[in-house]
Amino acid sequence: MNLSIVGTKGAGKGTQVGRLANDFNLVGFSTGDAFRHGMKLRSPMGLVADKYVQRGELVPDDIVNGLVEEWIWTTTPSKGIVFDGFPRTTFQAAFLEETFREMGRKLDAVIYLDVSDEVVVERLSGRRICNLCREEFHVVYAPFKNCPKQKCDGQWLRRLDEDQPSVISTLVKVFQRGIEPLLQHFEQTGRLITVNGDKSIEEVYAGIVSAVTPYR
Repeated sequence: MNLSIVGTKGAGKGTQVGRLANDFNLVGFSTGDAFRHGMKLRSPMGLVADKYVQRGELVPDDIVNGLVEEWIWTTTPSKGIVFDGFPRTTFQAAFLEETFREMGRKLDAVIYLDVSDEVVVERLSGRRICNLCREEFHVVYAPFKNCPKQKCDGQWLRRLDEDQPSVISTLVKVFQRGIEPLLQHFEQTGRLITVNGDKSIEEVYAGIVSAVTPYR
């Protein structure tokens, strides 16, 4: 079984990918994995990607695809893969499907975590980062109680500029416009599963499991 979970930042993709990988014996994947893998190998594409990452820019599709291909070919053929946020464009989707065909694999389903703007803002605007040790907390879901590294009393916590509500709302709107062609593509091929991402982690996971069980 090969799956992809897509959704805006704050949708909870990473959490659900981790649980699926553990419970269904899949290999979890994020584009960050591909970047780190390529950079560690110092492959040509890994070195090019590193330049974009260092500048804080989006890595172009063709570079992302090359890194993903390098990573996929290192996975155990008998184990399925669950992707975190990949593909994010129709170009990436076409590449992934072609690569899978060459490997004798297929992408069974794409799970879209549909989260309202209000919930995304609540989740992301409540995030706090420690300037001293870079530990992450949340004012609601994971409030600061004590320093895990015993270095402070929480006086270094701050909200990142990217987590300001106005910035988050803009990013969500941009994401929704960009993701629509991808969702339409997988809906037309009968592989799109939409799950209400506003619910609790447990409820979202239960919805995902129920939807993907036929593909096991």
